[in-house]
Amino acid sequence: MKNIFTLFFISLILFSCSRDNEDEVIENNEPLITKMSLILYPNSFPYGNSELSFNFQYDNNKRLIKKTGGFLSVSGSTGFDGYFTDKIYTTLVYDNNKVTVENFSSSPDFTVPKQSKYFVLDNNKQITQKDVPSTMYSSYRDERQFFTYNTSGQLTEIKTTLPNMPYYPPDDYTETYLEKFYYDSKGNLTKSEYIFQKDGVNTSEKTVRTFEDYDNSYNPWKRLYLLDEFFYRSISKNNFRKYTEVKYDYYGNITSTIVRDWGFNYDSSGNIIIN
Repeated sequence: MKNIFTLFFISLILFSCSRDNEDEVIENNEPLITKMSLILYPNSFPYGNSELSFNFQYDNNKRLIKKTGGFLSVSGSTGFDGYFTDKIYTTLVYDNNKVTVENFSSSPDFTVPKQSKYFVLDNNKQITQKDVPSTMYSSYRDERQFFTYNTSGQLTEIKTTLPNMPYYPPDDYTETYLEKFYYDSKGNLTKSEYIFQKDGVNTSEKTVRTFEDYDNSYNPWKRLYLLDEFFYRSISKNNFRKYTEVKYDYYGNITSTIVRDWGFNYDSSGNIIIN
């Protein structure tokens, strides 16, 4: 599923959405998006030219509580990761400052991994901690993430820790990851560096993501920050239209590079069109 979300994230080209008429402009100018329709690049089977429609629901406090629409994994022998279906949904359950995010199937024909994630929010509804239990390994790969913000409320670091289980001698060390975030003067994310650490010391193994060609439109993804597939888009003021991802191995060699450009539909004022 992680590869599917990555493809979805970097391949977005066209966008339209709808929102509640009663809440067209609300606090922090963040609209309540109730439907989002995405069209991926043509000939990208199994997605093809089809429109992927996500629906969103909110509680009385205007908190996101449900997303309908997701990706179903298929056998690797097909050569593809999966396909989109409206029979998968994600729930967000709030308990004071804690949020549980999980996936479910509404179809009797298949089940999906819950991929449970547990968040702790501060008084400003920003994430301070995120727990991600491992779905592929035992608990020794469970992740706990700590979020740090600057005085302007911008996310600056995410520190990822795992249970303290050092590797075999002679290379015993504690494994952690640090992601650092950088912004321009308008409050838009320009770069993040996700770095592998040994005993808290940075290594050359990292993933560098750059975000460019921002528009001047409001950001319709801001309320969707608890959903992994929308997270990087949610933390900027506007919307990036170019994305580059470069991965480096332990020796500092580039192992892969991804570059994607896309556009959105805008009205005469330069804002993303909401239908």
